[in-house]
Amino acid sequence: MTDNGSQQQATPQSFLIADCGHVNTTVALFDVAVDSYHLIARATVGTTAEPPWNDITLGVRQAIHRLTAVSGRPLLDRKENLIKPARANGSGVDHFAFSTSAAAPLQTILIGLSDDVSLSSARRALDNVYTNEIDKFDLSDDRDEKEMVKAFLKLKPDLIFITGGTDGGAEKRLLTLIKSANLGINVLRSIKTPHLVFAGNKELRERVQHIIGSKVKLIVTDNVRPELNHENLDDAIKTVSALYTEQLSTLAGIDTLKKWSDLAPLLTAQAFAISSDYFASLNGGTVVGIDLGSHSVTLLVADPDLHDLTINADMGSGYAAKVLAVSTVQDITRWLPYEIKEAAVRDYIYNKSLHPRIIPATEAELLLEQAFAREMMRHVVNDTTKQWLQSDDGRLPPFQLLLVRGRMLTNAPRTGQALLMLLDALQPTGIFAVALDTYGVLSALGTLATLDPLAAVQTLENGVLQNLGWVVVPVGKGQPDQIVLNVTLNAGSDSKIEVEVAYGTIEIIPLEPNRKTEVLLTPARRFDIGLGQGVAKKISIQSSSVGLLIDARGRPLTLPDDDEERQSLIRDWIRDVGG
Repeated sequence: MTDNGSQQQATPQSFLIADCGHVNTTVALFDVAVDSYHLIARATVGTTAEPPWNDITLGVRQAIHRLTAVSGRPLLDRKENLIKPARANGSGVDHFAFSTSAAAPLQTILIGLSDDVSLSSARRALDNVYTNEIDKFDLSDDRDEKEMVKAFLKLKPDLIFITGGTDGGAEKRLLTLIKSANLGINVLRSIKTPHLVFAGNKELRERVQHIIGSKVKLIVTDNVRPELNHENLDDAIKTVSALYTEQLSTLAGIDTLKKWSDLAPLLTAQAFAISSDYFASLNGGTVVGIDLGSHSVTLLVADPDLHDLTINADMGSGYAAKVLAVSTVQDITRWLPYEIKEAAVRDYIYNKSLHPRIIPATEAELLLEQAFAREMMRHVVNDTTKQWLQSDDGRLPPFQLLLVRGRMLTNAPRTGQALLMLLDALQPTGIFAVALDTYGVLSALGTLATLDPLAAVQTLENGVLQNLGWVVVPVGKGQPDQIVLNVTLNAGSDSKIEVEVAYGTIEIIPLEPNRKTEVLLTPARRFDIGLGQGVAKKISIQSSSVGLLIDARGRPLTLPDDDEERQSLIRDWIRDVGG
């Protein structure tokens, strides 16, 4: 009996995973081939959650039909229902699950004592879920109760998140804020009833419940800032994630996917984080992930012990016009190698916001789209790292691997263009590898990992990502033409290749295909590649799409003020990366 049970458990299982975004839906099939799990096929179509379709399942079914055409494996029956489990004739799958970011983010009003303490912790918790901060009230706010009520009625929040006070700390001022907010909540109830979460001083829970009363459900979580120098975000993250999952019920047709699924739906960004955590454990170091989506930009930093995740739910290619709220037109055009009128930039960005599925029709449009992609990522990175690291320069921490998602990056005509966008926007330092989610399945793999970790691990090890290359960024101040890094390559042959890299340049060194190359990196005395000034390092790297890229342009990256000089420099950089 035990033997039969073991044999049954060892039988290979097949998995169909869907990821439903605002604009695109991707369905991926995973199964055993040649004794281990592989990505068998995947298909992408437009998401159908919004008019004129109003049924998210239509897009999933369309993608499944395309996947069947590619793989030859029937997955839907005549009534368009998923065949599950797999049949002896090869049709169907054993398991189905899905992730999504298609529902609207929770429109959120924050209430707390101070912007730089309690509200800062609240934001770090809310950044893990698809939320959008639409207003805040703290002790520095000079609006009276009447204006607060007007704000509630005008904004109609989905979520009111209250925090403030360390455990056993401030009471009176926070309770005064909550009493004022309760007026707005009671008036708002005639229109809609928002979710109300209290994540502040635990000593005040009963008094807050008494103020709110019984007409609005108060959800209590652990204090996000129980001590002045300590955060406790997990309970708040779990609670708000559950509220967003409830929001998914508003997606037309999602009930069918829930019936098919073996799991409750995961959030796309959190599924991406699961995959990133695997890479952090595998590498024993830090992994940075970025997902430039249509209606959100996700940035995460993961190491073997923890991860920081930020979802910017009001940024992305479908919100391209919002870039203009945080950046000027000149901030965007500074990345272009040609002159362009401000009106033309605005027209293209507004059109992209209205029609996020459109693709550039000319090289000039492509470079313009890549320019505002840089600004979107730059804004998210600078804002996020200041919050994570309390850093004034917005610098990312050193890391070993950069995971990249998002069609603006993965669908760049040339891989060097994607790499240049990332280097310009993130301005990383040190030595790291770059992996591109060309097939758009990293979130699907995170979902797969919750069903079968071994299947996810084997699929990743079988090369589902595109190895874009290795990057070395020496840090230090130098002069043009000054040699800042010596690179010695040895691929096992008798001869060695030596390259000197000058300050202010980008150098790409091709690698011999299908073999490892030993590389000795020796920085100049006042330059640092992550180990200290002048300290050399030897690395062993595999061949890749781009090869070994040395970015010796300096950090922070500065551009000339003169238009012609700057445009000429941008053209040189694009040429250097093969763009």
